[in-house]
Amino acid sequence: MPEKAVKIWRFLTAMAKRFLLLPIAKIKFRGKTVWLVCERGTDARDNGYHMFRYLRKEHPEIDAWYVITRDSADYQKVVGLGNIAFYGSINHWLAYISASKILTAFEQHFCPSPSYSFYRYVWRTKQQRVVFLQHGVIANDIPIYHQENSRFNIFICGAKPEYDFISSHFHYKRGEVRYTGLARFDALHDISVKRQVLIMPTYRKWLKEKTVQEVAQSNYVRQWQSLLNSPRLKEMAEKYQIPILFYPHQLMQKNISLFSSDSTWIRIADSLHYDVQPLLIESALMITDYSSVHFDFGYMKKPVLYYQFDEKELFEKHVERGYFDYRTMGFGECVETETALLDRLEEYLADGLREKPLYEKRLEGFFPLHDTHNCERIYQEIVKG
Repeated sequence: MPEKAVKIWRFLTAMAKRFLLLPIAKIKFRGKTVWLVCERGTDARDNGYHMFRYLRKEHPEIDAWYVITRDSADYQKVVGLGNIAFYGSINHWLAYISASKILTAFEQHFCPSPSYSFYRYVWRTKQQRVVFLQHGVIANDIPIYHQENSRFNIFICGAKPEYDFISSHFHYKRGEVRYTGLARFDALHDISVKRQVLIMPTYRKWLKEKTVQEVAQSNYVRQWQSLLNSPRLKEMAEKYQIPILFYPHQLMQKNISLFSSDSTWIRIADSLHYDVQPLLIESALMITDYSSVHFDFGYMKKPVLYYQFDEKELFEKHVERGYFDYRTMGFGECVETETALLDRLEEYLADGLREKPLYEKRLEGFFPLHDTHNCERIYQEIVKG
């Protein structure tokens, strides 16, 4: 069947489901305040999960539902909280139709139909408000999150400079962008840190449609694979008796077999067996390139190293520059070569993996809100409207 015909069929099927289930939804949720919460629909590791957990524990008067697939590795994390709506199920449709508030960490995964684009123009009622919880502090200009493309009613921000940038560049009306801190930041206090280094690069947009063979030959894979097999990195790990974990971005996890190391101190971490937030909490130092998780790591006042070997290409092909300058605003040193990276890493290892005063001061200005009340603030902003 041609792609256009498939889209039309999906849309008609989705519309039929919506109208057929509408009377059932009115009966099921009569008199209830329904909020629908989700992330990608396949996991529970981000701001959606933390916000859902908060709502179920602190605001049982709200009938909050969480969207997740039946076979998700994170199902056990949410099942005990109740109100699970399996992705695409009747319960998902009923909660979706009835929700007055939709809280999402990603731009479209709350919708039980692939015909998401029609939601913004056809299905959405005046009473339904979409709250963008985000999945990481935004550093650059991302057009898909501009108001005309995303149409969120409330846009949550995790940092003050981010809030200032989005308020002035993403075309939202006054009051639609709110600085509260991210929901998952509540879990980044009173942490227990191991002597462990986490390497966590982001993906490259230009590799998404490449074959495995083409990705394997890319500069991106060659650079990270070179680091993982560097004799000097192995020597440092053994000398300082410190494990090093390499966790590729979610979109690069399908190519995780391309990365390897013959050192017992260096491990390749896959998303099936490792959860991002515990890795961030446990690790003492992070090496990344441009991944937004460096904001979470910095929020915990732990040192970061930025390995940016393809800066020019990244800002030409991957993302548009925004307000964040890694060299003047970053939470650690920026380097472009493997040798320089290993030099800086050894300095931190020899100094006990302590954060430097310069970067501690930068963090204070970046995160003026630094407490365990992020979910509470988000809730209050949603209720305020």
